[in-house]
Amino acid sequence: MPIMDSSTGEVVRRFSLPELKDKAQEMRAWAMTAICAANSGHPGGSLSIMDVAAALYLEHLRHDPRHPDWPERDRVFWSAGHKAPALYVSLGMAGYFDERPVTLFGQPVPGLEDLRGIEQVVLLRRLGSGFEGHPNRLRLPGIELSSGSLGQGLGAAVGSALAGRLAGKDYHVYCIMGDGEQQEGSIWEAVMAAAHHRLENLIGIVDRNHLQIDGCTDEVMRVEPLADKYRAFGWNVLEIDGHDMQAILTALRQATEHEGGPTVILAETVKGCGVSYTAGVCGYHGVAPKDGICGPESLETALADLGMTEVISPGRRARLWAALERYQQAVDDYVAARLPRFSRDYWWNRDSRMAVNMDATRNGFGRAIAELGSDEHYAALGSDITESIRMDCFYRPDGRTSHPDRRRRFFSMGIAEANATSVAAGLAKEGFVPFIGSYGVFITGRNWDQLRTTVAYNQLNVKIADAHGGVSVGPDGATHQALEEIFLVTALPHFTMVVPCDALETEKATRAIAEITGPAVVRYAREATPVVTRPETPFVLGQANVIRFRGEAESFAEAFETIPASEYPGENEDLAIIACGPMVPEAMRAAWILKEEQGLETRVVNLHTVAPLDVAAVASAAADTGVVLTAEEHQVGGLGNLVAAVLCEANLDRVVRFRRIGVPHTFGESGQPWELIKYFGLTGEHLAQAALEMVGSR
Repeated sequence: MPIMDSSTGEVVRRFSLPELKDKAQEMRAWAMTAICAANSGHPGGSLSIMDVAAALYLEHLRHDPRHPDWPERDRVFWSAGHKAPALYVSLGMAGYFDERPVTLFGQPVPGLEDLRGIEQVVLLRRLGSGFEGHPNRLRLPGIELSSGSLGQGLGAAVGSALAGRLAGKDYHVYCIMGDGEQQEGSIWEAVMAAAHHRLENLIGIVDRNHLQIDGCTDEVMRVEPLADKYRAFGWNVLEIDGHDMQAILTALRQATEHEGGPTVILAETVKGCGVSYTAGVCGYHGVAPKDGICGPESLETALADLGMTEVISPGRRARLWAALERYQQAVDDYVAARLPRFSRDYWWNRDSRMAVNMDATRNGFGRAIAELGSDEHYAALGSDITESIRMDCFYRPDGRTSHPDRRRRFFSMGIAEANATSVAAGLAKEGFVPFIGSYGVFITGRNWDQLRTTVAYNQLNVKIADAHGGVSVGPDGATHQALEEIFLVTALPHFTMVVPCDALETEKATRAIAEITGPAVVRYAREATPVVTRPETPFVLGQANVIRFRGEAESFAEAFETIPASEYPGENEDLAIIACGPMVPEAMRAAWILKEEQGLETRVVNLHTVAPLDVAAVASAAADTGVVLTAEEHQVGGLGNLVAAVLCEANLDRVVRFRRIGVPHTFGESGQPWELIKYFGLTGEHLAQAALEMVGSR
């Protein structure tokens, strides 16, 4: 059943087979245009699923783009949320955005009234646009489920299919999955449930393109014989060429006609299909065209490959890019308005003095794990994001060449963080020191029960790389921005947790947790952040450092002195800012601002170890200053609540003014990392403003 008018039951538009093939190519062109405009995104899977998406949204589904919530509509759950560009262009081509104005957090943006329909996808991953890095059903029409954490969509689709049965409705539920996603155990729980309840209104679609981030699925974690597995669970299985439009339409029709249980369509596809430089290339899983608009691996090449240079002509592209610039200017103005102002600009590297180098904290982890990997007692486990989090340095210490003995002690676990945790526990039980790692949301959240019962309860020597923490993964959006780990980990007995402030401290922290016995976590980020420590800066697990501003210098780091908190006598400061992670550099910048603007002296406490907490350093800062401000790139309270508990129990003989700064009990947003730092009020300027309010009200 094609696109309908739900008020009359009439068909709005049908597409012939040749038209569908052309539309699939055009949708690929729009997806590549959006990804190029965003300079990030997932072209590989978006291009491989596009023929199926065109068949679904333009010809097969019963839906009404003018009434996205029509109760009788078919539902499509995109469990593989990283294919969001394919979803967005499908919705745009079907007409979901025809009457939608361009908005910034729901407010229309003046001057962009002509950007309508599918053209709006050029706002992919822009702050407040709704076209987030992974789908958010609360921001755009036509999205059934906010997704991004693989393995969860099929279970939700099972629930939707059950609801349809209970309500006596005849809609069908479709779930689009990746083949690497089949490595998640939760998929098979849902497969079992769907067959058990004989959900003939449920249709799974697997984009079988054979590639994932770390390589071929057969090498990362073999999922075959996939068809036999589904059949063994009681599913009807249809195997097709996922780029043969007639075969796709036939399979969809057969699936809806099948009785007695669920159907899965295994669509054999080519990752990056249609574009010469992305087709069958693993490296184009999650990166934009490397040459931008022009060049061998560019948008222009992609449009030529797809035969779409007239549809998205240079003139049209120029108009779209101009609209994109206007939107980004609106974002810049919106974010700038949230930044407190002072007599001069104190932002990073705004002047030749107080200069700072930038380096990603993940690189510090990489240097440490490269060193640790030489010891035969260490092992490492991959979770399909190995290079990005620098876990590959374990077996490629030079960053290029795989070392045979180290490679023997590296085990690919695929997209299965819960199982990786249990496997690591088994290795630890037998005397190895295993490192596991992934996005923080997956390696401390998805597997929390394994961390609790199998690791912490057994006091096993498992080390966790809590990577890409905070808002550092910016454009990926809320599903991938870990903002809860301090809550999750510090609730567990026996765990040590370190949140280092820069790349050098991350390197030291990784070595330090490796040397202790017991479970431990190091939290670090993807984005380059200021390097504010030096090789000689002291670092001891569980012991905070005090950082004091001593006057402007050529180098930002040289303008500060760092002293172990246990050795610091106190200097009658006006306030204390207690921080961890990337908020330590911001606290240091706040100390600079406060001194230059108001002559205030600030004790910055780098509480790099949040478990166990340096209680004495916290209590001393409060007792000496009477004003305590906590700062964390995390849900507010992860660090702040720990500090508050210390203050409440410290029996201080003075009143202490206390305030917490962090992400205000919400999820993240798609946007550039530094945009998000400003948007959420996590800058040195915000800290300085809060400090002035607190000191002024004493």
